[in-house]
Amino acid sequence: MGPLRRKWASRPRTQQRCTLMEYGCHQRTCWARSGAASRSPCTFSTMEGLAWLQPLQVDHAANRTQFGEKIHNFGLIQEKLARMAMLQYVTESMAYMVSANMDQGSTDFQIEAAISKIFGSEAAWKVTDECIQIMGGMGFMKEPGVERVLRDLRIFRIFEGTNDILRLFVALQGCMDKGKELSGLGKALKNPFGNAGLLLGEAGKQLRRRAGLGSGLSLSGTIHPELSRSGELAVQALEQFATVVEAKLIKHKKEIVNEQFVLQRLADSAIDLYAMVVVLSRASRSLSEGHPTAQHEKMLCDSWCIEAAARIRENMSALQSDPQQQLFRNFKSISKALVERGGVVTGNPLGF
Repeated sequence: MGPLRRKWASRPRTQQRCTLMEYGCHQRTCWARSGAASRSPCTFSTMEGLAWLQPLQVDHAANRTQFGEKIHNFGLIQEKLARMAMLQYVTESMAYMVSANMDQGSTDFQIEAAISKIFGSEAAWKVTDECIQIMGGMGFMKEPGVERVLRDLRIFRIFEGTNDILRLFVALQGCMDKGKELSGLGKALKNPFGNAGLLLGEAGKQLRRRAGLGSGLSLSGTIHPELSRSGELAVQALEQFATVVEAKLIKHKKEIVNEQFVLQRLADSAIDLYAMVVVLSRASRSLSEGHPTAQHEKMLCDSWCIEAAARIRENMSALQSDPQQQLFRNFKSISKALVERGGVVTGNPLGF
């Protein structure tokens, strides 16, 4: 275990009751504050916050009686608890994956750090909000401390790079890498006889994707056999994502930097893809090593991959549809009207 992961794994649980703002600010003095390195403690802070909140909400759900039953028996509460566990699992997996890369001497972890910061800060907000919802009025009171966590959490989506700007960074960095690949193909086309292997290989991949046959990529042998279905979902999602990124780059070329509606949706899908990869890696290791929680981790992993794959499929389909393009044009026009009017454009429905 490297120094970053060991530092967090050995942290006394008794320290977890300090607020996220105090904890985050203290930890940021322990790492370099430049760029991606400063986002790692931010992710760990939100991760620890998620771990601290879970016992509170579980305790309340297990002991609160409503309509003659403990509320943890109701489907709505069960879904909230399950989603909170999934978000905590993904956030923790991301944090330790980035730390492992840093411990192993990697210097190219900017995208992973940005994704982890975005995901962790937004996951912590969702979990804290749902924790208050489960606890009802008690969650809003000062005594449990959840209301202060919610207030402290809000800044995490702003400092160390706002999540909006980091989303653009994630999308554009990915597009830049794909753009270099397409540029290489363009150069190869100028000398097709000298680059036949490259052209045939890429043409084959594109034809297979367009025919619905896939690129031939497989995670078989990389992940545990029990996770094969989730692995297939990840590969399918990756192929859908690659197809749309390629299409958008060909269409917009360098002007892709101005297509922020598109970039935001590409970033959301990239975040989902990375989350699928980290939970597949972690759950696969637990299954292979026979950890006591391996089957529980498999459920968390499978559940995440099912929903993430569906979101990616929906996003990629929407980006290729005419209604979505009309929606983007509407957003621009509505925003312009608001700015010109200085506020709400529509009048009172009663006419006065």
